[in-house]
Amino acid sequence: MKHLLALLASTVLTAIPPAQGIEGTAHDLSVTGLNSVTMATHSCVFCHATHNPAGSAKLIPDWNHTTTVAAFTMYNNTNHPGADLRGTVDSQPTGPSLACLSCHDGSVAVGSLLVAPISGGNDIYLSARGGVSPSTGRISSGPSLVGTDLSNDHPISITYQDNLDTGLQPAASLVGVRLYPENVTGAKVQCASCHDVHNYGIQGTTAPFLRVTMAGSFLCRTCHKK
Repeated sequence: MKHLLALLASTVLTAIPPAQGIEGTAHDLSVTGLNSVTMATHSCVFCHATHNPAGSAKLIPDWNHTTTVAAFTMYNNTNHPGADLRGTVDSQPTGPSLACLSCHDGSVAVGSLLVAPISGGNDIYLSARGGVSPSTGRISSGPSLVGTDLSNDHPISITYQDNLDTGLQPAASLVGVRLYPENVTGAKVQCASCHDVHNYGIQGTTAPFLRVTMAGSFLCRTCHKK
């Protein structure tokens, strides 16, 4: 079975094109983006600044977006009777998960940046689509709105303890998905463990923004043995 999974992983990964950037995807929030959320002509600026703003939280390289300060309800054994999580869940989202939620929790405008683009337009949402409110610039509806109750979502900001949970694949053998900071026991599962913000993927398999195909529950079985 292990050899079959390895073969499937190899086949899947060769079918997934390398990350092509965000242009033309739902993460392109510029005026030419898929959803034309803002009137800005830059796309990378919604997450990154070429020169990292002084004092900004380094959630991801050159982080340029206002970080959410919302209080989140995390997944844990208490709010899921019968659950037997062996990993340690942070009290609040951390790292790249906090970066993702700084838009997807719906509490911060998508154009709320530490350093605005020279061309401006990052705070103009008159023609916003994709669940973004034209008046507030926040994600207010649709599948992109995760909210602050994470208790019914897959655990994030949780340590991957394959040494304690026999139902998990060995951390060092994971293919396609990634733990943070690296694929080792005790590293953390974050939103970006399963999602690649820079690669929309292939329709019907890895789209939208999945690192590994969901066909045959392969994404789930990359980490979970059952």
